Amino acid sequence: MRPLVRMLGPAVGYRRDDRRLLAFMYLAGLVQGFAQTQAVNTLPFVRLTFDLSEGDMSYLFALARIGSLVAVVYAVFGDRLGRRGPFLTAYLILISATSATALSAFPSMYTALQMIARMGSAAAAMLVTVLIAEKVQWNNRAWAISLYSTAVALGSGAGLLALPIAQATEMGWRLLFGASVIGLPVYWWMRGRVEESRIFRFPAHNQGVFTPLAGPGAGRFWAAGVYSLSISAFSAVALTFALERLVNGLGFTSFGAARIMLIGGTLGSVGFFLGGRIGDTLGRRPAILMALAIGLIGGIGFYWSTSQPMLILTAALSALGSSAAAPVSAAQRTELFPTEIRATATQWLHTVAVIGSIAGLTIAGTTIDTWGLTVTVTAMGVGVLVGGLAQLTIPETLGHNLRQSTTRR
Repeated sequence: MRPLVRMLGPAVGYRRDDRRLLAFMYLAGLVQGFAQTQAVNTLPFVRLTFDLSEGDMSYLFALARIGSLVAVVYAVFGDRLGRRGPFLTAYLILISATSATALSAFPSMYTALQMIARMGSAAAAMLVTVLIAEKVQWNNRAWAISLYSTAVALGSGAGLLALPIAQATEMGWRLLFGASVIGLPVYWWMRGRVEESRIFRFPAHNQGVFTPLAGPGAGRFWAAGVYSLSISAFSAVALTFALERLVNGLGFTSFGAARIMLIGGTLGSVGFFLGGRIGDTLGRRPAILMALAIGLIGGIGFYWSTSQPMLILTAALSALGSSAAAPVSAAQRTELFPTEIRATATQWLHTVAVIGSIAGLTIAGTTIDTWGLTVTVTAMGVGVLVGGLAQLTIPETLGHNLRQSTTRR
């Protein structure tokens, strides 16, 4: 048991303040995961309520992701006003918009509210990552971010466990969205307890929103941007239609589909800690490349599988790869840029990822009805290969001191 703990645990111990911050962020991650996963989890039921096709839902989700693009403007406040205040506001936006989605009377209202929710989700996730990275030690960054990512995943798992509610009644999916209101007490509790980053200083000269794209270090940004865009194009399609395939494609009940996803996700969730530990010891790039290979095999394999054991196995591999890559990639993004543009640059990379997901869903919207879902997802796997090649051009950042400015191209 001890060897397993050493393999999956942090490289070094945490300070008291670090543990306190991680406890707050873990709680926030649980609520965030539950709230932001409802759109994907309830897709089959929302589609039937509004009488939309799979292609229509792909376009709707692509439009909803546009809300995340606004978050890049919001991120500027994180570099100018601090990490804490903008994070709490973004978290409140996510909870409020997700809860309000329960009242959607028609597709356009649903889409608009999800745009707002995705903006809050994107900004909150980015600022949490920066806040954690700036407060913990360099050889624990990826693992600390993996702990937050685990909380988000567990929140998503709770959403899956509650999925039978969506099938029980026509109002079921609305109840799940409305349940996100549980995040409001958490917001008020964090408001008086979460502290500002010890690294942040009010800048003498405010940087522009486009500085990461064309200023010093732009070469690093675009290399990381190609990686983010390519990976997101594949993952958005593979993740969005997973439950759709199980429920409406293979005929599983909502409970049966949720069970497959939950078992696979639980088995694969070890990737959060495994990826974080490897990223903090061997380096960011080796951990990411390993995770991409595993995730690609699992992601494509899931859509070619029909038996329950194979669906669970491939779902576990997909979850293992994605969960291992996520925290290490997040740590890498924070280490590529200097403090004065860290939040903006990180959010820009998230925005590029959103553009990738929009592109992926848009392409899927035109090919699913012709090629079918399985072939479409397989073809989108090319994006993972492109992302792996882009990752090879990004310098290793393990051990980087965030107090130092990194401006090399």
